[in-house]
Amino acid sequence: MTAVSPLRANITVDAPPDRAFDAFIGEIGRWWPLAYTYAGVDLDTAVIEPRAGGLWFERNHAGEETAWGEVRAWEPPSRLVLSFAVGADRRPEPEARASEVEIRFVPEGRGTRIELEHRDFEKHGDGAERLREGMGSPQGWALILADFARYMRS
Repeated sequence: MTAVSPLRANITVDAPPDRAFDAFIGEIGRWWPLAYTYAGVDLDTAVIEPRAGGLWFERNHAGEETAWGEVRAWEPPSRLVLSFAVGADRRPEPEARASEVEIRFVPEGRGTRIELEHRDFEKHGDGAERLREGMGSPQGWALILADFARYMRS
């Protein structure tokens, strides 16, 4: 499969990097958009386990967990790398078919610029271009980061 170009998105929040990192990770179940979960309105929470080798996943009200991927790098409060084991059809994929999302928390004035790069789409196989288009659209990472920024303002 031919390489699919990475996509980048960023947003600035009015919080220092340590607070932005902690909220992004530790409070993901409060701000992650329901439309980007398997459980939807039955979502209980989303979790990023705070260590390299941990999982990021959702849990529904029945206690069932569905993985979104693995934590590949854990460098608080500046960097997080996650595998993205969600296919273009919005179904779970095996880790071997997961792309990668790197999130950096960069000091900017009194706030933090969150820089996101989603790469290695070709690992998803035939759906790679479609997944990149979706995550690169206004309804993809831009919407997810905007929801996080709204949460940080509340």
